[in-house]
Amino acid sequence: MRAATDADFNADSRALSVKLEIYFDGPLTVSKDDYLIDASWLEEGSAESTNPFGAVSSNELSFRLYNENGIFSPTNTSSPYFGKIKAGMLVIPFIRPEDTDEEVEWEKLGEYYVTGWDAAITGTYADVIANDRWYQIFSSPTPNYPVRRDTNFHDALTEIYDLMGFEVLVNSSLTKPLLFSFIEGEPLSFTQEIVTGALAFCTCNKAGIPVIEPFVAERPIRATLTDANQIKVVSTTQSINKAYDGVQLSYYIPQGMDQEKLLDLQNIAAPAGTFQVENVAFNNGPLWQLTSIGLQSNTVSLVDYTATPWRIALSLNNTGDAGIVSIYAYGQAVGFNKVILTDDVVKLLKAGNRYIQTAEYAAQYKSVLNGFVTNTTPILNVSIRGNPLLNIGDRVNIQSLKYQLNYSGVIQRLHYQYAGGLSCEMTLLNSSFLQGVL
Repeated sequence: MRAATDADFNADSRALSVKLEIYFDGPLTVSKDDYLIDASWLEEGSAESTNPFGAVSSNELSFRLYNENGIFSPTNTSSPYFGKIKAGMLVIPFIRPEDTDEEVEWEKLGEYYVTGWDAAITGTYADVIANDRWYQIFSSPTPNYPVRRDTNFHDALTEIYDLMGFEVLVNSSLTKPLLFSFIEGEPLSFTQEIVTGALAFCTCNKAGIPVIEPFVAERPIRATLTDANQIKVVSTTQSINKAYDGVQLSYYIPQGMDQEKLLDLQNIAAPAGTFQVENVAFNNGPLWQLTSIGLQSNTVSLVDYTATPWRIALSLNNTGDAGIVSIYAYGQAVGFNKVILTDDVVKLLKAGNRYIQTAEYAAQYKSVLNGFVTNTTPILNVSIRGNPLLNIGDRVNIQSLKYQLNYSGVIQRLHYQYAGGLSCEMTLLNSSFLQGVL
């Protein structure tokens, strides 16, 4: 038995099989031979957005099952899977070429966890949606990550996800310096800000492990796609009226501020005994150092507190009768000095990020965005037959006599459809503005 190759997925006479392992208890394997009707899976380094590098998202697998005798209906008490159809169930898709010179190993396509399962008890089909590990990360509580000084993207991202309890492989080349690192908001929003600031993308590899990789990097050519092996249709929008003529980039130089009053709570109810004051936002943030906490009361004392860069929770004890207390906190916050780099044109692509913190990095970042807006074909959409051995971030050449095209791009998105045959919609970013800039 051998591993699948590009030649297997490029072959004119290819025959492909897909199977899914659905982990109710042990795995149930489904394929076109029994319950699997069709499947699609979306791998992307970034989703559609106004940002040229897109918005962070989780990969998604969707599939339809033949619901024979209501076997996959969650409310069917006679189903062997009754009570076992739950959110978070593991689903692993595989693919392999058939009718080859010798038997080929199944290629794992990632690990997904059920987020939606719809089937009427008498319905013919069950429709299932599952997402990769990033969906769980984005849905997790925000960790208490303290402000760090003099770090870099790799170390900050690694520490953040370690605090959350997730293994995330962060590319070791993401070492641009950060004067201050911090997080704000839910995991989806702070991941978006940091990853965009790093000119990077997040996805899951075929083993199901979350990864963060740079968009901007030197990359060898992974494959050449042609009319003869993969290309079906090439589509891109071109116009004499460009959307942008230049770039306006806002970056932010952080610094520790002077000590100030960060909390001023007046006349808070103080019941007798121990009581809590929960999750009060600081007047300014993120908090760099908390220097003191003061109480205005003869009977109330501080038992304990927990502070994040944005909020504080206090445990207090009142040894007297119910009354009131005023609470003060002093410390140093991180301030951000906004700097704007702009081209002298009317139609500007505007971007800004608090993780762009030095003039040198801002100039490099802006040059990438200028490369995007001045490129005649910054994004290319290609309908291909589909090669699941390709990965997000791979650099491929598109060579088409039919479309008179010779294009080098980095894979940003792959959307596969399988219903006995395989097809794929691929989105590429032009590698000319992603190579060798930083």
